Amino acid sequence: MPTKAADVIYVVKDGFVGDYGKGSMAFPAGERFVGDHPAIKKWPQLFRTEIAEDRQPIEQATAAPGEKRGG
Repeated sequence: MPTKAADVIYVVKDGFVGDYGKGSMAFPAGERFVGDHPAIKKWPQLFRTEIAEDRQPIEQATAAPGEKRGG
């Protein structure tokens, strides 16, 4: 069970562009952010907590010892 804001993952509900820092930043629908991200504090209504269906498998970037990458 998450205990800190940084342990919770939030997902952008609908894509939006917001004034962020010295300019604008795009927040595409489905983009994931950790719970302590300043955008979540600024626009909490535009995010929802991640559910199991949102999670994407993480692809292994490199081959393990003795393994070859590619086809």
